[in-house]
Amino acid sequence: MHKVNFLLKLGVLYVAFGFLAAQPTVADELYGRIRGRVTDATGASVPTVSVIAANTDTGISKSTSTGADGTFEFLNLPIGSYKVTATKAGFKTFSATGIALTVNAIYVLNVPLEIGQLSEQVMVEAAPAQVETTSMQLGTAITAKTIMDLPLNGRNWIQLQQLQPGVMAGSDRFGTGTGGTAFATNGSQSQQNSFLINGTDSNDLPLNTALVIPSPDAIAEFQLVTNTINPEYGRNSGAIMNAVIKSGTNHFHGSAFDFFRDTSLNARNFFQPKPAVFHQHQFGGTIGGPIWKDHTFGFFSYQGIRARQAQAGGTVTVFTAAQQAGNFGAGAFATSSSGSPIPLFGDASSSCPVSGGTRCPAGTKYSQLFSTGSIPTQDFNNVTSALMNKYVPLPNFGANLFTFNPVTATTADQYLFTRRPGITHSAPPCLMRFARVIRASTSTRWSPSRRLFPRQPGSRASRPKFPARPGCRCWR
Repeated sequence: MHKVNFLLKLGVLYVAFGFLAAQPTVADELYGRIRGRVTDATGASVPTVSVIAANTDTGISKSTSTGADGTFEFLNLPIGSYKVTATKAGFKTFSATGIALTVNAIYVLNVPLEIGQLSEQVMVEAAPAQVETTSMQLGTAITAKTIMDLPLNGRNWIQLQQLQPGVMAGSDRFGTGTGGTAFATNGSQSQQNSFLINGTDSNDLPLNTALVIPSPDAIAEFQLVTNTINPEYGRNSGAIMNAVIKSGTNHFHGSAFDFFRDTSLNARNFFQPKPAVFHQHQFGGTIGGPIWKDHTFGFFSYQGIRARQAQAGGTVTVFTAAQQAGNFGAGAFATSSSGSPIPLFGDASSSCPVSGGTRCPAGTKYSQLFSTGSIPTQDFNNVTSALMNKYVPLPNFGANLFTFNPVTATTADQYLFTRRPGITHSAPPCLMRFARVIRASTSTRWSPSRRLFPRQPGSRASRPKFPARPGCRCWR
């Protein structure tokens, strides 16, 4: 026992120190870039210009200098709003604000410097949108505001694929997908889409539909690529959905939501006496802010779902109370020519009644054993009788029919946490990592209106852990 406890403690320490020592890696499909060229009044390139790109939401910044040809480029900038400043002795300070950087986008900013003092400034409001000249692929970025403003059935933001030209609901058997996530893009199959979260695969491999659908409140934006897909994606012929999770800023922000749908709020079908059972409760919230201001930021999201929904029912034939007791009525076996496979007792009119204590031999015809249509309960198998009494209901419609309308009960919880260090500032080892955690669990229980089949035990399964992959951040 002491050895087991020691090994458990050693394992916990190993995991803890391994997590603290984890180093961030680079995800190519997660960030944006800013590039450009610095020139003077004559159009000539200006080398050795100091250029700084600062995120206006987090305060983190990154600096570089122009090369001999006057060009500069910032790689792997987190999405957000940026301010770019260019300075060089003998020239006025150039500042461009309002640069909206989206996922996997390249913003081109050409900087014209004017002769003057550094204390003088030239302020430029960057264009909110640019003509794409750096990439062949076609697509768009859907922002958090758009996601929150548009009505979403079931809070499934993947439905917003249909905002893009060439995307339509699939017409094959996978058209609705898991939670309504499969759409056909430019004529491809609805199974040919690829779903990414922060650049990491989130595909349900058997059906190739979305594996985890984060809460809409947790999405900073998502990029939808529909045509001439770049080589870094290279997996599917359909669309690429790359969602980016919020990661906190220098100010605390949060949200709370509660969406409720109920049978009492629904109209009935014309052919039904009352509306079908439907209860759906979606609730949760988010909070994000600085863990260490200007250095490290955190974000947490929770979404819970509690639902009960009627499924397609039917009508089946069951035993009556008399039949469960062995009484099938006179003449029920009169025309039977089959023989019993094992020795059995017969009814009171047979040559081997229960009162005689001796069973008729195997092979005796049923018409001889049960001429009155009554089967002695001594012939019943105990296990079969117990299963029948527990799971087979009595008729509730007509003489021997049972109508049923099963209800599926679903419980789902999704927890999401992100933590991001700054760019130019150093942080303690315990904070110098970029962790993103998603844990989603679902429990579904099918229960008929009355016992018909064995009740299915609730299954609770956590989403699989995402393995590390070269070029992507580790999911834990």
